[in-house]
Amino acid sequence: MTVIGISHTGMSVKDMPASLHFYVDLLGFTKKFALDNDGKPWINYLEIGNSHQFVELFYNYTDKRAHPDLFDYYSMNHLSLQVDDIHALEKQLTEAGVAIEHAPRLGRDHTWQMWVQDPDGNQIEFMEMTADSMQMQD
Repeated sequence: MTVIGISHTGMSVKDMPASLHFYVDLLGFTKKFALDNDGKPWINYLEIGNSHQFVELFYNYTDKRAHPDLFDYYSMNHLSLQVDDIHALEKQLTEAGVAIEHAPRLGRDHTWQMWVQDPDGNQIEFMEMTADSMQMQD
């Protein structure tokens, strides 16, 4: 298993139109696609140049964090690393004693995903692209 690069970073945003204006209109990112969750807008997926590197902007309807004092906290949600073999990575991490929060599964974007926490509790997502991955479509 090899980490190929940073796949994306995910950020919870307070004002989606303002964030889209900043990243798309001002910085020149491309809105690649959007995903809904149970019929409700969920993520806007932006590509940086034509690099297959992305920023996910999450609608922050409620704070999903465990600390109520962070209700107005909007920032980094997780780091995603692209890998070449997600199942080999799962085996490698499991054998090293790392707890797998979410075992590999095919996501709504047709990409293999697996989740762990780093030693400080930061959310790390690993992704393996497929031929049908929405990120790879023109």
